[in-house]
Amino acid sequence: MTLQVRPFNALFAAQVTGIDLRQPLSRDTYEKLEDALATYGVLGIPSQPIDDAQQVQFSSGFGPLHQASRDPAQRRIKDPNFQDVSNLNLQGEIARSGERAYSDANLLWHTDLSFVAASARITVLSARELPAEPPPTEFADMRAAWDALPTDRQRELEGLQVEHSVLTSRAKTGYTRFTEAERKVLPPVTHPLVRRHPRSGRKSLYLASHASHIIGWPVEKGRALLADLIEYATQPQFVFAYQWNPFDVLMWDDTCTMHRAVPFDSRNQRRELRWNAVVEPA
Repeated sequence: MTLQVRPFNALFAAQVTGIDLRQPLSRDTYEKLEDALATYGVLGIPSQPIDDAQQVQFSSGFGPLHQASRDPAQRRIKDPNFQDVSNLNLQGEIARSGERAYSDANLLWHTDLSFVAASARITVLSARELPAEPPPTEFADMRAAWDALPTDRQRELEGLQVEHSVLTSRAKTGYTRFTEAERKVLPPVTHPLVRRHPRSGRKSLYLASHASHIIGWPVEKGRALLADLIEYATQPQFVFAYQWNPFDVLMWDDTCTMHRAVPFDSRNQRRELRWNAVVEPA
C-alpha cells in the first residue's frame, strides 16, 4: 500500500489512505504523517478497526503518550494511556445528566491538555461505537485565524502569556468534584498566546476553554480578550467539521488547532471514542 493524502478543505484537514494501523509503520511513514499534520492540521484515516494495543502502538510512534492523572476510581478505562471520550458511566451504561459534567467540557472549544506543562502535540481518536447518525467533531484552524488578523493586532498579542487550568474548563459545565490529590497534580500552567509551529514555521493562536486569564492583566480584562479571540477564531471560515464513519481514526495537531464535540441524542444512543495524546517535549 502507498500512503496518499487528499485535502478535504484547501490547506485545512485531509484524508489519509494506503496505511493499515493494525500493522507497525515505518519511520518514513511516520515522517510523511508528520508532514501532513504540519500542512493540514487534521487527518482522517478511514476503516481502521484497531484495538487498544494497536492504537497505543500507532500513537507512541510519534513520541511519549500522556498518562492520565485522574483518580482511577473516577475512570471507566483504567489504562492510563487512554481517556474515555464517550457518554458512558463507570458501569458502561449511558450516563445520566448528572454524571456528564466532566465530559461535557468536550462540547467547549478547546485544545487537549493545554492545562498541563507537557501539553498535547498530537491527539489520536478512534471510533469504537457510533450512533446511527454520528455527530461531527469540529475543528478551528488557529493558523488561518492568526493570518487573518491585522498586523497591528498581531503585534498587540505577541508576547502575552496565558494561564490554563482544567478547573477553569470543568467549572464552565458545573464539574467541581476534584479530589485534593487531583488538584495537587493539576496546578495551573502558563503558555504563550501566540506560537510558531516547529515544523511548518507558521504562527498560530493557542487558545482553549482551559484558558483562564492573561498573566499580568486584570483577570476580567484578560478573560474578555480570550473570549473575544475564541469567538473570532471559530468563525465559519476557519472551521471544518469532520463526519465520522465506523472505525475511523482521526488525528490532529493540537499546537495549531482547536476542536469541540457536537451534541447528539446522548440520552438514548451510545457513542464511544478512544483517545490518547502524544505530548510535547518536556
